[in-house]
This record gives sequence, C-alpha cells and structure tokens, in this order.
Amino acid sequence: MIRIKVFKLSQLIGAAVLAALLLVAIVVGVRVFSGAQDAPETAGDLGLSASAEAPQADKPSAWLLPEEAVPVTAEGETGDVPDDEDRIRVEIEKIEGEFIAEPKAQPRVLLYHTHSYEAFAQDPDDPYEETTQWRSADPNYNIMAVGARLKEELEARGIEVVHDLTEHEPPKLGTAYIRSLETLESYAEAGEEFDLVLDIHRDAASARNTDPSAVLVDGKSCARLMMLIGTGEGDDGEGFSVKPNWQENYKLAQALTDGLNALAPDLCRDVMVKTGRYNQHMSERAVLVEVGHNENTLEEALNAMTPLADVIADLLLDPASAFAP
Repeated sequence: MIRIKVFKLSQLIGAAVLAALLLVAIVVGVRVFSGAQDAPETAGDLGLSASAEAPQADKPSAWLLPEEAVPVTAEGETGDVPDDEDRIRVEIEKIEGEFIAEPKAQPRVLLYHTHSYEAFAQDPDDPYEETTQWRSADPNYNIMAVGARLKEELEARGIEVVHDLTEHEPPKLGTAYIRSLETLESYAEAGEEFDLVLDIHRDAASARNTDPSAVLVDGKSCARLMMLIGTGEGDDGEGFSVKPNWQENYKLAQALTDGLNALAPDLCRDVMVKTGRYNQHMSERAVLVEVGHNENTLEEALNAMTPLADVIADLLLDPASAFAP
C-alpha cells in the first residue's frame, strides 16, 4: 500500500514563504556581486564632458599606466586596472632608444581636433555660448583657439604648421574619430607629409588632474598637459587589423613630457597608454595632447602653448641638443 503524506495548510504556507525568501536572497546576492564588478561613478555621471572618447570601433577598455592606477579615465570611462597592465608595463620598460627627429630647415606640423567643441570654464566677464556644458561651437572659445595659439607660437619659431579646423564632432560625438580619420587620410592621399601630428584635446576634471590644475611658467599660470598613446588592441584583445606602432609614438610622447617637465616640474603629467587607437596608426609621429581640463580657464590653456612650442621646437629644429643639461 502506498502511503501519501498529507501536509497541513500551515506547513505548506511556511514552506512557500521560505522558498520565496531564499529566491529573494539569491537575486539580491547576484545583484550585489554584479554591482561590485561595475565601474565607479564616471565623469559622464558627474556631468563632465568626455575627452579623448573614441567611437564604438575605437573605444579603449581601461587605463594602462606605467605607475598610477586611477579610478576614472579621461573619457569618463571605467578605470579598473586591466588584467594585462603588467604586460604593458613590461613592454614600456623594454622600449629602447629615444625619439630623435631628422633635422630639417623647416619641419612641418599638423594640428587638428577630433573633439572640436571642447571648451573650458566659463568666464563671467566673457561668457561663451554652449552647445552642451563645457562645449562650444565658437572657435574663439573652444579647443580650436588653443590650436590656433600653438600654431602662432610654432610659426614664430620657424616651424610650418597646418591647423585643420574641421569640426569633427557633429553630428555625433561618439563617432568623431571616424571623421577625423577621414581628415588624416585626405592629407595622406594628397601626399602631405608631417614631422609631427598632434590631436589636441581638453581633458575632464577628476581627482588625478586637479592637484594641481595649473603650474606657473615664467609667471604665467599654465594648464597642465598630458600625452596619450593608443596601442590599438581594443576591448577584445585583438583590436584593429592595422595598429599603430605605439612604441615609436610613445618615445615621442615621453620626449615631449620630459621636455615640458624640464621647463617646469609637474607641467606635464605622466604619459598615458590606453588600448584605443586614436588614429595614431597614420603616423609614427602622432600624439594625442590633453590641454588642461574643463575647470581650467581658456587663458591657462593658451598660456601652456608657449612652453609646448618651446619643447616642440627643440625636438624638431635642434634634436641633438634638446634638453641637454
């Protein structure tokens, strides 16, 4: 005879409640674990403008810095220390030699702006019209004004400069690198050659770059600078079919950094290496330059172009004696 155990109603209800509580606990636990893996608050969440942000096809995954681990990137993205950080550090340590330019009577430099609308802190006495916060289409107030000042400074030192004023941001910021690549390709197709290619940006303020925000050089407050280099590896570890020779670009970035800090300590932050590409596969003389951040004034950014021009002139015009003691 088969015995069937009969449960009381109260027992059934109790079992159901226990099962429900167990399910809730599992769901909450999964969410908490997932949240622990999420990025910390991003610069975008803080209302800060993104800088050096690549399109979906050219989006770096994390910081790859030689020395410091930082919670938020220049693009306002996750800054968790990547699994291959040690590998990148080893690769940087293995880079041999220094950047040495071929002396020319009049070297050529290309300046352009992938994020053409990046602007600085509002001046109550001279406000600019914003497209969005800390961005403006007015080239007298946005990052193009900084490029224009660098052009003037370099030309005064005998360097030929092409300052490309193409607005690469419209119609969508996230695809700006696609359009700036087309600009670089057009110069290549026309047979143009440059001894230095600089994509000039403005960073977003964060704990890593606001202490200090500016440095005095010859009595003038100058926004701090930073050189950014991309490896082209991408998020999936494979990246692009055409990658930059980032080690050569790194040598140039380090030479610029060393030169600036020789003029004024802390004027330039450490070189940043990220897994994006930043169109640097187009030249072994390509660097992305961050000039200050959104809380710097335009005047501070403009002032920083004088020492930057001094260092570039030393590197390109007299490389043998550049930064000699």
